[in-house]
Amino acid sequence: MRGIDLSHWNNVIDWDKVKASGKEFCIIKATEGTTYLDPTYKERKDKVRNAGMLLGVYHFANSTNAVKEAEWFLSQVGELKEGELVVLDYENYKLSNPASWCLAWLNHVEKALGFKPILYTYHGILKSYNWKKVSDNNNGLWSSRYGLQEQTPNLKYQPSNGSWSFRMMWQYCSKGIVPGIIGNVGLNTTDMSLNTLKKYGQPVCLHCPTHCPK
Repeated sequence: MRGIDLSHWNNVIDWDKVKASGKEFCIIKATEGTTYLDPTYKERKDKVRNAGMLLGVYHFANSTNAVKEAEWFLSQVGELKEGELVVLDYENYKLSNPASWCLAWLNHVEKALGFKPILYTYHGILKSYNWKKVSDNNNGLWSSRYGLQEQTPNLKYQPSNGSWSFRMMWQYCSKGIVPGIIGNVGLNTTDMSLNTLKKYGQPVCLHCPTHCPK
């Protein structure tokens, strides 16, 4: 199953064409650090849903204060519907022990939302640090490695799984060409079915089915 990821740098002009190209999920940037809100976030939440793709939302880590960054994300993320995903995007080498920082963010957000966010990071970062604290916490892994920047996944360039037994998703290209989008876009693949992927997202609320968003 294939999907894309977006931030304000990406220019989407036709969501129906994006969906028709075979993209089943779309993960969009929400926040960064402790003050930045992606200006396209709120509008794109609705655009992704209306196009019939599974929505994911991510926070870009600046590695300042993990709890403060988590609180900023939580203050801006808004409602999430059943199956929608939450991701921490960690892609810097600022910290000597990034697993501890990420775990603090992931646990704080999990406590607030009631389900485990996913960790996104690079092949090189996975190989450079010990991530066992996060993998043992059962946060899913979305890892990236671009190889030759091919438009379809090349198994020669699969990324490291670090200390995880498997990865949920692979971002295999950062220079993807997708109908309906001007310029390059991140391309992703997963071996999971859509229903399995949704199990990593917002759960069904059994206590108030008439009130929770569907």
